[in-house]
Amino acid sequence: MKRIIPSASLIYLTLLLSSCIKPDPIDSNFVSDVYLIDVLETGAYARDVFVEEGSVFVAASQIGNQIWRESADGSMEKTFEHKFSGNPALRMIVEPETRLMFTFDRAQGFYKKLAPDMGGFDSVYTDHPIWIETSESGLFGSGSNEDFEVRKLNDSLVALYVIDRTSNDGLKQYYFNRKFREPDFLYDGSYYYWELSNVGTSTGGINLGLDLRDSLMAISHDELGVGLYRLNGVELDTIGIVDTQGEALEVKFYDSYVLSANNWAGMGIFSIGAGLSGLTHLADIEVGGWVKQISVWNDIAVLSCGENGIFLVDVSDPENPKVDQPIEAGYTYRTHVDGDIIYAATREGVKRYHIESR
Repeated sequence: MKRIIPSASLIYLTLLLSSCIKPDPIDSNFVSDVYLIDVLETGAYARDVFVEEGSVFVAASQIGNQIWRESADGSMEKTFEHKFSGNPALRMIVEPETRLMFTFDRAQGFYKKLAPDMGGFDSVYTDHPIWIETSESGLFGSGSNEDFEVRKLNDSLVALYVIDRTSNDGLKQYYFNRKFREPDFLYDGSYYYWELSNVGTSTGGINLGLDLRDSLMAISHDELGVGLYRLNGVELDTIGIVDTQGEALEVKFYDSYVLSANNWAGMGIFSIGAGLSGLTHLADIEVGGWVKQISVWNDIAVLSCGENGIFLVDVSDPENPKVDQPIEAGYTYRTHVDGDIIYAATREGVKRYHIESR
């Protein structure tokens, strides 16, 4: 067999081209110290993580939804696991006062009432000789769900805001009303239950993420940028919509600013005008990975960057953001910050990192 030996000029050209596609090195500030505490082995890709009152809620892909809690010896143990459907679980969130848990997969959204210790599901029984169990659970949304936020409006009303990809009703608002069932000829007992109603609000285009603060809502509109809105009952009053360099995948409030996860273009920072007068582009920063989602710890933006792990960005000077440091967390879908711990939902499980200022 004849061996083909490339010429010296061809080898040089190949090396030159390969060197050109390498990303520029990222200058790091290292204003924070981060170390890995442990890894919660979820048995499947951890797609999302949410922490409330010591309980760690995980959307663990094809295994379903999990709850982890600290054991007597200080280690974390899985206390509960449930699979709502045959589709991989993608997201989870909890409203702590009403203990309503919300989750969705690619086909449907589900809600369920949690027990008082938030270690599993609650069970409610009617006062009946055969103890009929009532299900404080149900469905919401569709197969195009992308992001959600939940808020308790009063003791009898919870609002769930869901972003999906359908442009004609891109924001869906679900209202859960606390109802009381009186005894009737079928059941001697009475019980409370949640009744669901919903209304759609059109925001135009494809919607991928949202964040909520008081009466303000920020929404990422993919290629159409980011928008800032005022919630006026079930209506959205537009404060401002600004284009982004990349596809706006998710948004996060930070002080009087909105941070945008702009995919290949890094992170964008937008200033909220005094008196909610508008939304203004302030700065952009590129990191060594495509930014998918943002959490915040003090003045540090925690960026989930898929296969490039996590990047920390110092936003103490929003007009001049700086990369703090990378965290080699493996493929990271999302993070959640609780106290001084970063919970990272990765393909290897949930990784817990302690973070503190230097």
